[in-house]
Amino acid sequence: ILNGKAAKSCTIFAVQANGKEVLTIEGLARDGKLHPIQEGFWVKHGLQCGYCTPGMIMAAYQLLKRNPNPTEEEIRWGISGNLCRCTGYQNIVEAIKYASEKMREMS
Repeated sequence: ILNGKAAKSCTIFAVQANGKEVLTIEGLARDGKLHPIQEGFWVKHGLQCGYCTPGMIMAAYQLLKRNPNPTEEEIRWGISGNLCRCTGYQNIVEAIKYASEKMREMS
């Protein structure tokens, strides 16, 4: 997340991030506790090989910031810029639904 917006790190030069706010998957956890999205991927088996996981989680983070209660269609659209070859996406969608519910409970 670059200055509050999802960005594909493979298309950003390091110098372009200079002086900007950068949030990565490692920055989501607080005080040794997983963020609800990270927890959702773990609990709902939303990952397999792990290659797409950081991008999926960060896309979900951006989506849930904009829309705390997305439909399945909105979730699928929100992660559509990321490719997963292992899961068929269903568990990823379930993980994001889980996170959405948990985050609303925490509010």
